[in-house]
Amino acid sequence: MNGPSSSASAPPAGRPRDQGIDSRVIEAALAEMAARGFAGMSIDRVAERSGVGKPAIYRRYADKAALAVAALASLTVTEEPPSGDDLASGLSRQLLLAHGNLENNGGVALLGALLAEGERRPRMIELYRERLLAPRMDKIRAILADAASRGEVRADIDVEAAALLLLGLLPASYVAGRQVSEAGVHASVRLLLAGLASR
Repeated sequence: MNGPSSSASAPPAGRPRDQGIDSRVIEAALAEMAARGFAGMSIDRVAERSGVGKPAIYRRYADKAALAVAALASLTVTEEPPSGDDLASGLSRQLLLAHGNLENNGGVALLGALLAEGERRPRMIELYRERLLAPRMDKIRAILADAASRGEVRADIDVEAAALLLLGLLPASYVAGRQVSEAGVHASVRLLLAGLASR
């Protein structure tokens, strides 16, 4: 795949770019990738779904690969920091927020589509990791590291492995067909913390 191209050529002087068009095109591209994968996504379908003409899309993105990269780059985790949560509640909150982000962005289907394209389109899965997975991992690692410093969990825990175990609950639940619920997440978090507790 070609590297990310510049979003598009600059619009004519004195004519500001319509941010509403940009948003509709990006949302449509994400929806198309979630529904059809990158291979099935097309500029025609994005144009139809967004209500934006193909010429306007091509003025912004050189091809569908550039559009796909821009769409993935738009995914971010923007949440207020937790305040006053105990350890179990703080970790549960992160998992429930991650689940909400996946549902709201069509992310479950999109992640499957990106994994299928991983070898041919590595930049896309890299962006997904960078924009959605890495920020969530950072927050969970920070919560666990703070807990270790306070003696709430063992000081020798592998924070990275523990964070991956926690986040792994979500894809495992999706594959198993289990509904992700607040009660279920809390129970799973407490089970993991039992194994990490200071002795």
